[in-house]
Parts: sequence; C-alpha cells; structure tokens
Amino acid sequence: MINAIHGRVIDIRPDYLTILTPGGVEYRLEVSRNTSDKIAALPSTDRDRIRMLVYLQHREDAMTLFGFQSEEERFCFEQLQTVPGIGARQAIKILSGITVQNLIKALDSQDVKTLSKVSGIGPKTAQKLVLQLRNVLVLEEDDSSSSSGPVEAQEYRDMVDSFVSMGHDRRAVVRTLSDVLKENEEKLRNSDYRTLEPLIFSIMLKRLS
Repeated sequence: MINAIHGRVIDIRPDYLTILTPGGVEYRLEVSRNTSDKIAALPSTDRDRIRMLVYLQHREDAMTLFGFQSEEERFCFEQLQTVPGIGARQAIKILSGITVQNLIKALDSQDVKTLSKVSGIGPKTAQKLVLQLRNVLVLEEDDSSSSSGPVEAQEYRDMVDSFVSMGHDRRAVVRTLSDVLKENEEKLRNSDYRTLEPLIFSIMLKRLS
C-alpha cells in the first residue's frame, strides 16, 4: 500500500496536482480545493520538496490516487466514505467545500444547515453525516488549528477507539489523552510508545472512570 509520495510539484490545478518523484515518475493526485490552494500558496522551495499522503482507490476500470497534506484530511476522507451514498469523489468534493476543522465543528454542533450548504451534501446526507460521524471525527479543543494531534497516530487512534467501545465519549477520551501525553511528553520522547502504552492506558482508565 502506498502511504505517501515525495517529490516536486510540477502542476497545480483546482482539483488535482502532479508530482515528479526523484526517480522520474510523475503521479497525478486528485485533491480537494482547500489542499490545492494551500500548496499553491507555498514558496517554490517548499513545492520542490513536498510529501503528500495518498489514498489509492483501485477499481476494475481504473486506479485513482487521492492526495492529502495532513492525516486529519485523509482520515476525514476515509470516514466520509463509510456514510451510505458517499464515494471517494464525493468525499473529496465535500472537503473542497469545507475545511476539516469546520466540518468537525458542524458535526459536533449538529449543524445540519451549514453542512447542507456544502457542495455534495444535501439535507438528507447532512443528517446521515451527523448521525454516523459526530462521535468519530474529533479535533482537540485546544489545538483545532493544528494539522497534527495525538488522535492522528494509528496507535493513539486504536487507544481512543478502545475507550469509546467501553462506552466513553470520544471527545472526552481525546481531551484526556491529550492531557496525559503532554504530562508524559519527556518520557515519550525518550522511550518507545509501545513501552509506555500500559502506563498511559492505566492513567486514562483512572481519569475516565
């Protein structure tokens, strides 16, 4: 599975960009308008050495690569496709019409009106999104503008999902995990996460009980 592509951006369009890798291979990545705008605004030196996360859609008649600048956007893209009636192209269209942060805020506040205004989402789809994704897509409250967070790392997502399956609210789990990780930042910097996982889990369990 391809996780990311490194290279130089040689063409930027509203809905896709082309990356030339050091090996001479050109990849066309379908991207959201928000992502293409961000990349277009980068200094040329940054566009010459860029890393794009990807999602490969493999169908019988075609293979399509979708590109993302952050794990948050890719995770949202993947989760949007779990909603009945939403495919990969509609998911990328939705992410072109609303930022990840605003999408999650709208889900959290059950703002169907705002969601319905996004291209690719009607009132019925907006209701489906709220019902299915409100407790799945979560941003850290004190770090909503950041493109990184503990919930993005797969090992942290797994821990969050474990506590959610135990009946805890996902937002409360993410907030608590963020606090625990910050308190143990030095230990995490000097040790492998897997070594400290039992300790972090134990602290989380006590605080959420």
